[in-house]
Amino acid sequence: MNVISWEQYESGTGDQGLGTREYNSNNYIASVLNSDSSNRNPLSPSLALTVGVFDGIHLGHQSLIKHICAPIPALNSPSPAGLSKASPLVPHTGDNNEALAVPPHSSTSLDAMLKSWHPTVVTFTQNPLKILNPEGFAGDICTLEQKMRVFEELGVQLTVLIDFSLEFSKINGRDFIDLLLTSRPVKLIAFGRNFRCGHGLDTGVEEIRSLAAARGTETWVAEPVMDSGQPVSSSRIRQALAAGRMDEAERLLGRPLNNIPNRR
Repeated sequence: MNVISWEQYESGTGDQGLGTREYNSNNYIASVLNSDSSNRNPLSPSLALTVGVFDGIHLGHQSLIKHICAPIPALNSPSPAGLSKASPLVPHTGDNNEALAVPPHSSTSLDAMLKSWHPTVVTFTQNPLKILNPEGFAGDICTLEQKMRVFEELGVQLTVLIDFSLEFSKINGRDFIDLLLTSRPVKLIAFGRNFRCGHGLDTGVEEIRSLAAARGTETWVAEPVMDSGQPVSSSRIRQALAAGRMDEAERLLGRPLNNIPNRR
């Protein structure tokens, strides 16, 4: 997995990843950045991208990431659901509320996908709430190191790290999305139904769809993954952890709890 900064993404540079002098908050990330480049896929012409904090990388987050990493045909091919390029793709979930895998395709389709899609996650070196509302920030569910490990396990090939600051928080959402879509060729952008971004959370689903359509980028909107009649969320996991309901937290995360950082 390659790792680059937001500045490198925006400028179109840094395709080989950050140097450890630029970002080395833990040994794991340093090992990723120094790994043999022959084990990495080169940056492909187009990205399949999602963006968010992804605290905990719970089942809802995973449905987004699995979609951008899934072996699906090129967008100009007929969709398995019969949707046109102009139609937003709709997720399908099974009885266990996990996103269903897209039906397998021929090796030719898979080869074409791998050449045209580069699964990309845009996230933050620290939770923006730690900057914007430090007194109200309840703590991280997982560390950045843990988050990066799960990204890689899910099949993400490029992670873009935003070093969030008060200055960055002043960017309005439309400008941020426009930068995402114009700095690199983005074929697909995926986000949750309730996703909002920008200064004062001024930009939501409909605005993003409009911006993406103007740039020729497909959008995929994930409905919430439900558990016991309620949406899976990072807030719900924090509540379960605070109450000592570890089984519930692990169920919502979809994996065991390991090395959870100190929380206040």
